[in-house]
Amino acid sequence: MKQDTKTFYVTTPIYYGNGVPHIGHFYSSMIADIIARYHKISWYDTRFTTGIDENSQKSVLKAEEEWIKLEDYLDNMAIIHKKTWDDTKIDYTDFIRTTEPRHHALVQKVLQHCFDKGDIYPGEYEGKYCVGCEAFKKDEDLVYFDRKNKKQVTDTSQIDVDEAYDDGDYSVFADAEKNADIGKRYVLICPDHLTVPAVIREKNYFFKLSRYQTWIEEFYEANPDFVKPDFRFNEVKAFVGRWLEDFSISRETMTFGIPLPFDESQVTYVWFDALFNYYTSLISSPLWWVTEENDESHFWHRQDYSQNKILHVVGKDIIRFHAIFWPAMLASYFDLWKIDSDWVIHFTDTDFSRLPNQILTGGYFTIDGQKMSKSIWNVIDPVEYCATYSKDLLTLYMISAFPIGNDGDYDREDALRLYNAKLANNFWNLVNRIVVLSLKLDHQLWEGIEDFKSLNWQDYNKYMLETFWEAWENICESYILLDDVKSALDWYDLKWALDTIFVLLDWLNKFADATEPWGLLKTDTKKAEIILFVMARRIIMISFYLFPFFPEKIAEMYEKFWLTDYHAYLQDWRLEELKVKPESFQITEKGSPLFERFDV
Repeated sequence: MKQDTKTFYVTTPIYYGNGVPHIGHFYSSMIADIIARYHKISWYDTRFTTGIDENSQKSVLKAEEEWIKLEDYLDNMAIIHKKTWDDTKIDYTDFIRTTEPRHHALVQKVLQHCFDKGDIYPGEYEGKYCVGCEAFKKDEDLVYFDRKNKKQVTDTSQIDVDEAYDDGDYSVFADAEKNADIGKRYVLICPDHLTVPAVIREKNYFFKLSRYQTWIEEFYEANPDFVKPDFRFNEVKAFVGRWLEDFSISRETMTFGIPLPFDESQVTYVWFDALFNYYTSLISSPLWWVTEENDESHFWHRQDYSQNKILHVVGKDIIRFHAIFWPAMLASYFDLWKIDSDWVIHFTDTDFSRLPNQILTGGYFTIDGQKMSKSIWNVIDPVEYCATYSKDLLTLYMISAFPIGNDGDYDREDALRLYNAKLANNFWNLVNRIVVLSLKLDHQLWEGIEDFKSLNWQDYNKYMLETFWEAWENICESYILLDDVKSALDWYDLKWALDTIFVLLDWLNKFADATEPWGLLKTDTKKAEIILFVMARRIIMISFYLFPFFPEKIAEMYEKFWLTDYHAYLQDWRLEELKVKPESFQITEKGSPLFERFDV
C-alpha cells in the first residue's frame, strides 16, 4: 500500500452458481466497477471483490437436473462467471468461490467462536423455505397465487379462505402453475420466484439475532446513511422495529456445504456462510495462505472509519440479510458490544472499525417493459450485448435511465437513441470539433498563445469575460458544478454525476456555437486558438470524471490530444496532479471516431 493513502473496499453480491450471469448481475458489477475506478484514481488503495456462491441448494438441484457431477458443474459455472466479468472488463481484484478451502477455514472459525460465546444454539424449526431465495419466508413475505386463472392475486379480500392453503405439505407444489389442477385454488408463493415454498421441519442451529436488537438500532442511529437509498433504509428499520427473531444458520437435510465444527451432522445455512466471503477475500489470498505481502486485513480492521471505507453493492432482494443479519454476525464474531447494568447489548463508536460503512441497494428492472424471462427470449447476455453494441452503451443507459435503488426499465431502442445523443453526438462531436479545427492551424497547436496560457486565474477569467462575456457565463458556472460532480461520486450518486457531466458538455458545445472558432480561423487566428485551448482544457477536466464510466474511450481521447501519459497518471493515483498540470496539446491527426452512431 502506498504511504499515507486511504483504503476503499467495494464488493458485489457473490452470485448464485446455478445460471449464466445476465444483465441484472452486470448492473451490480458495473456499479461497483465504476465506484472502484473512481476511488483508484482518487488516492485510495482500492480492493474490489466479486465471486460465486456455491454452497447452496440451488446449485445441487441444477447439477442433478443436468446430470452433471456437482464438482464439475460448479467448476464450469465458476469459469463462465469469471469469463463474463473478464470479457466485460470488470476490473475486480479478487474472484472468490465459497467452496475454496480459504473460505471454509474462516467460516468454521467464525461458527466456533459464535457458538462458544453462546450466540449459536440448537433447536427445532418449522418454516416455509424458498430454494430460489435460499431463505425461510413468513406469510407476509409471500403472495397468493390463483391456480385456476394462473395469476397472482392483487386483491386478497376476494379470496375464499376455504379455498386457500394455510398449512400443509407445500413441497408437493414445487411449481404452482404445473400443479394448478391439484387441491385448493389459492396457494401462497414467493413473489420473486413464483414457486411455493416447501415446509421444512428439522433440527437446526440458530443465531441469536434477537440478542442484538438494541445494538442494531443504535448502530443505525449512529450511521444514518448505512443503507442507500433512504427509502430502502426505512424499509429495513421498519422490519427491525417489528422485533427481531433468531434465525436458522444450518440445515440437517443438506449434505453439501460447510459442516458445523461443533456438529458435523449439519452444514452451514447459506447466508451465515456466504456473507463472510467479504472478509475471507481480505484476510486470505486465493493461494490459501497469508503472507506479509498478501495480508489485506487492514482494509477491514480500520482505525479511521470515515477515511477508510467499505461499501457493499447489493440487490434489493437481499438487503435484509446485508443490513440486519450481517452487522449482527460481525458484532458477534468481533465482540463488538458492551453490556451495561441493564444486561442489554449496546453499540459503541469503536464498533465502527469492524463494520461496513454503507450498503448501496439496486432495484429491479424490466426489459422493454416486460419482466426478464427465458420463455420470451428477452434475457440480455451482457457479453453478447457488449460485443454487438458496446459496453459504453450498456453503462450509459443503465446509469442514466433510473437512479440506483429504483426499479426501472431497460428500453433497448431508447438505449440506442441515448447513446447516439450523448456519446456519438454530444461528446464525440465536441472532441471532433477541437481536433478538426486544430488541424487547420498553420503552426504547432497553441504555440501562438503562450502569453494567454501564462495568465493567472483572475486575469484569465477577466479576459474571457471581456472577450466572450455572454458565452463564458455558463463555463464559469461549470467550474462550480464540476466540484458537485465530485461530491456526487463520493456519495455514489452515479446518475446525477453522469447527467451533470453531459450538461457541462452541452454548455461547452454551446460555447463553441456562440464563439464560432471555425470562422475566427480566417479573421482572428489567436482568438480562435484561445477558444480551442479553453475548450480542450475544459473537456480534459471533465474527462477525469468520465473516466470511471468509460475508461477505454477516455484513454483513446487522451491519445488524440497526444496526452499519452494521462492514462498512466490516473492509474498511478495522480488525478490531483493532472488537474493543475500545465499542458500544450499536440493534435496531429483526426483518427477514428470515439463513438460510432448506431441505427435504431
